[in-house]
Amino acid sequence: MRSTIHITPSILLLLLLNHSNAFSFPNNNKNKAIRKAVVVAGGGAAAIAAGIGVSILQKQQTKEDDDNYSKYNPIAGSLCGKTIVITGGSSGLGLESAKRLALAGANIVVTTRTDAKGETAVEGIRSYVRDRKLSGAYTDQTISYKLLNLDDLTDMSKQLSGSSNGDDSSSSPSSDWNDIPQIDVLLNNAGVMALPTRELTVDGIERQMQSNHLGHFALTAMLANSQKFSAAARIINVSSSAHTITKSIKWEYVWSADDGYGPWTSYGQSKLANVHFTTELQRRIDAAGLDWVTATLHPGVVATDLGRNMMGDEWYDRMSKDQGGVLESIAAKGFSFFLKTVESGASTSIWLASGAEDQDVRGKYFDNCIAQELSASAMDEDDAARLWRESEKLAGVTFNLNEVK
Repeated sequence: MRSTIHITPSILLLLLLNHSNAFSFPNNNKNKAIRKAVVVAGGGAAAIAAGIGVSILQKQQTKEDDDNYSKYNPIAGSLCGKTIVITGGSSGLGLESAKRLALAGANIVVTTRTDAKGETAVEGIRSYVRDRKLSGAYTDQTISYKLLNLDDLTDMSKQLSGSSNGDDSSSSPSSDWNDIPQIDVLLNNAGVMALPTRELTVDGIERQMQSNHLGHFALTAMLANSQKFSAAARIINVSSSAHTITKSIKWEYVWSADDGYGPWTSYGQSKLANVHFTTELQRRIDAAGLDWVTATLHPGVVATDLGRNMMGDEWYDRMSKDQGGVLESIAAKGFSFFLKTVESGASTSIWLASGAEDQDVRGKYFDNCIAQELSASAMDEDDAARLWRESEKLAGVTFNLNEVK
């Protein structure tokens, strides 16, 4: 059974008041008082804090509802002929991104761990397009899935080469990537967040670091080396504002976290790695004279992620069915105002994957479709270069950008 991080409603509200990423919370005296009340008075103050927090945030919620970019949709037909691969595309932000990019005409390939999840995702995407498209189906549009396990580098290499089934002559198309002639966009979206206990993959890497960074690093390298990317390919890495949790990569900790594991420390390290990977990849792309574009982003705090990871499946499911106690229900309602919907959380990914309205996004970090200034540590080129070298070594791959045709 998966263990969870136990957080009381009052502490939950305190965390939200201090660390909401979906909205900005002014650091004035009134809000400092709210935070203090939550800590000192516990549950009763939590209810008060929820009410005050909600009232303060309602104007910001209304602003997001009126913002065209809060649910960005590419122009219908604008992506016809483009092939977009989305990791972790069977649920959450990945599935939502797949649906809306498909509605714009793109050929979609989502990655999943199982055939059952892949088949369900493909049918969901097709139904979404079918129900919303004004007339007919896009000619020659394909919606498919591929099996991918980012937590097993050997298996992933076999999956990409089409040899994962060994001598099985009935190899499924979902196990063979060779039938994808060209990739125009790779959206590295899959990942895990704040695992409560330290987990190592079969490769001996702390799981968050492999799922969120190293697996995607290896995938991108393998696709580049196999000449899969188009001449103007886009590589989008989903990061998070959590990359600021730690000031820099903790080299003695980052890969194995065997000395004082911290769920949020490891998550922050993996998200900082996403940023470093993006900026270093863009520098190397430019040096190789390629026209590829990389970008990274913060999707916002999305309900499907944070609720389950912080409070556990049991609490999240109980709240979603309105089966909690009075205090839990108040906390949950306050909680929801700090979060983005999946539709809103996917918007920046969709905007970047669909061309970012022809803006220059190379090597940049975005939030709500707006470029954000990175901290000095996140822009540290020495750290980025070291992360690149260590990632190549641990993944057993080398980016051969100078050999790309």
